[in-house]
Amino acid sequence: MYTRNVIREAFLELLAEQDLQKITVTDITKKADINRGTFYQHYKDPLDLFHQIETELTEQILPTIKLQNTDNIVVWFSRFIDVLYANRVLSLTLLKSNNSSYLMDTIFGEVHDLAIEAFKDLYNEQNPILLEYYFSYFVKGTLGIIVEWLSNDDGTSSEDISLVLSKVLPTSK
Repeated sequence: MYTRNVIREAFLELLAEQDLQKITVTDITKKADINRGTFYQHYKDPLDLFHQIETELTEQILPTIKLQNTDNIVVWFSRFIDVLYANRVLSLTLLKSNNSSYLMDTIFGEVHDLAIEAFKDLYNEQNPILLEYYFSYFVKGTLGIIVEWLSNDDGTSSEDISLVLSKVLPTSK
């Protein structure tokens, strides 16, 4: 457990400084002060390590993001954003990549149906293909706001960002 934590911390420090694709096993082992064999006992490569960390974060977030019948969207966003903020380096890496990730697919999968129903009413639209375009816009806009907030770290609270998001999202109408 200790070794895995040392590797993870070294990796996250490197991730804060450079792109995932540029991080090597050598970089990680030097920073963690371990040998390559020790790294390979736990992970195949840096991408495997990244995916394992992402999966752990997703599992941590899942109970938080489950929509409850009594949920207010501001409260839901606040819970979600607090977890992302607590894991800023990893969250920023995941959110900045233009590729989908297990974490983002899981999070936005949770609100997909709710958003689609809101788009039907808000835009008077029934075409499922067009509704998915609206959803894509909603996801990318939400991610853009969160990335900007995490990157700036300007003291704006998670509650304030949650309120901003709730005001611009169709699920709050």
